Amino acid sequence: MAGVRQSLASISAERARTASRLRVLGVLRSSPAGCHVQQVAERTGLHPNTVRFHLERLESDGLVSRHVRRSGEPGRPPLAYVANPVPDAEQGRRNFGQLAEVLAQLVTRTNQDPAVVAVEAGRSWGLSRTGTSEAANGAAAIAELTATLDELGFAPEVCVDDDDGHPIILQRHCPFLEVAQAHQDVVCSVHLGLMRGTLDRLDVPVTVERLIPFANTAGCEAHLTAGGATSTTV
Repeated sequence: MAGVRQSLASISAERARTASRLRVLGVLRSSPAGCHVQQVAERTGLHPNTVRFHLERLESDGLVSRHVRRSGEPGRPPLAYVANPVPDAEQGRRNFGQLAEVLAQLVTRTNQDPAVVAVEAGRSWGLSRTGTSEAANGAAAIAELTATLDELGFAPEVCVDDDDGHPIILQRHCPFLEVAQAHQDVVCSVHLGLMRGTLDRLDVPVTVERLIPFANTAGCEAHLTAGGATSTTV
């Protein structure tokens, strides 16, 4: 249990760093003209070195850019950071429900084992997503996976399996619920593959052993374990 507690503590620390990074990004998005490091530090209450660390990560993720702010005063001009524009949420919103239904039907009708095909499709999706390409340890990888699922609308929550002490990611919301109810083998297998592909991209010895759809009234459960995947289906 000590190892599990340490792992959860590491996950908590990683989530705290992510929260701080989002605060830094929030400051830049509220300042169209950009800010330098000291300004961000003053507005977030973070140490300037911590701000620099987060800005470098945000820049590598393509979320912010930096440029030289010229003031006409002598001395080296300070670097200013600006948040890169994001697409308008309402303008970019589309209804993909019918498309997902058509694709699920196609996979079911054209493959003898649609779940295996769906897992591999989801894995390719996870591998192709932009973002961190490696993680320092399993806890950081789980935090990264949780952030990915949160971004996609799964409302994840990390907890521990009472039976074996392994981490579980409880997913309280399914953005593909209607299609999953009609084509659970395909949609849930894509979801499983997505999680495995994300962890494979991070290059850590952690994988999703199995996904239990609608495990309880709270949602679906993704059971994580060390080592390679042991099941190709949900």
